[in-house]
Amino acid sequence: MRRSHLLLAGAVVVAGGAALLGAGGDSEKTPHAQIPGASLATPSAVAAPAPAATAAGVATPAVAQLAVDLDRITREGDAYVATLADGRKATLTLDPDLQPLAEKLLDQSRAPRGAIVAMAPDGRILALAGRRTSEPKGAIKGTPDWHLVTDAWAPAASIFKLVTATALVDAGVDPDDKVCFHGGIRSVSDHNLHDDKRDSRCESLVFGVAHSQNAILAKLAFQRLDSVKLLGAANAFGFTQPLQLAPGAFGELALPTDHDLAFAQAAAGFSQTKLSVLGGALLAATFADAGEQPTPRLIAAIDGQPYAAAAPRRAITATTAQQVTRMMEKTCDGGSAAKSFGRGRAIRVAGKTGTLTTESPFYMEHSWFVGFAPVDKPEIVVSVLLGNPENWHLRGHEAARRLIDRALRDAMPREKDRAARPAHR
Repeated sequence: MRRSHLLLAGAVVVAGGAALLGAGGDSEKTPHAQIPGASLATPSAVAAPAPAATAAGVATPAVAQLAVDLDRITREGDAYVATLADGRKATLTLDPDLQPLAEKLLDQSRAPRGAIVAMAPDGRILALAGRRTSEPKGAIKGTPDWHLVTDAWAPAASIFKLVTATALVDAGVDPDDKVCFHGGIRSVSDHNLHDDKRDSRCESLVFGVAHSQNAILAKLAFQRLDSVKLLGAANAFGFTQPLQLAPGAFGELALPTDHDLAFAQAAAGFSQTKLSVLGGALLAATFADAGEQPTPRLIAAIDGQPYAAAAPRRAITATTAQQVTRMMEKTCDGGSAAKSFGRGRAIRVAGKTGTLTTESPFYMEHSWFVGFAPVDKPEIVVSVLLGNPENWHLRGHEAARRLIDRALRDAMPREKDRAARPAHR
């Protein structure tokens, strides 16, 4: 029987049509990566892009006038600036501490492919960096490539579990109900999808997301979801919105319509899903703002006048967002990201790791982390993807920790302050 799939591609947008242009390593073969301007709010926006919301007395310039060439950004003091197509000067949202750190982390990773986005919860892009090497095993020296930020070039891996968890909660699954399972550490087979005498352990959906337990997510998805429900959750985040005005993507899906093992594997993040690094930031930002998704923006001001930002859009309910955020917090507190964010750290982080190996165009172990901090009052959203060789130097969650620590250093207790506190008895 021939398998049918739902084939869709996503969009990434910036308020008011601010486009990002960068040559990158394969610029002659690949169109410039851009972040075009229109809201992801409704499918109708595809035919008629909605204008960005404007602040009092601030006009939103035409899209064509707002192209920002990322290869020609300069730094003036503590600000990053660029000249727009119409000759005006744009002051960018890039942070003078976080942007250099993101570039440094990519260099330190030596990964053949890698990208980082740091974003404020309101959509301001604080750091945006992509890097590739000509050597498949990676190298100290690399070439900046912004396509690696906006293109969905890597599998979503277990980051897609956040979409599946959202669909499961919306389908009525109690995140704390126990699911009995066996195996599922590195693979999922047919016998993992049904109650089986080999089921020797019972844990919750919260545990499944926090520890990236594939059997739990696959079994729940197989028993409680179908392709329509899962696609609906992905579409709510913007995965399936067509790109407007320029290439690039939030993500890509090819969900099997047959309700079988392939569907369950896709739901667990094994196949059929891709995610861009900027898409990962938008995904995390949606949970950071209780289900509302910001419109990312790069321009802070034009000729000294503040540039208006678009209002966020409601993507998922606040209740669902809070439930999945709890799973993300457990990921960092005692799950797959505990090595970087656990052990009694002063600032609580919510996030998700993802790891998946591919062999084409060459061996890469994709190391993902998306998340935000602090949990109670988010100030920073991060998305990191490193396509590491077999001998790697940095993991995604390790790079994310350094970005978060830098962004929140003023809020973190100093070592001497912690040492002076009385110990709990």
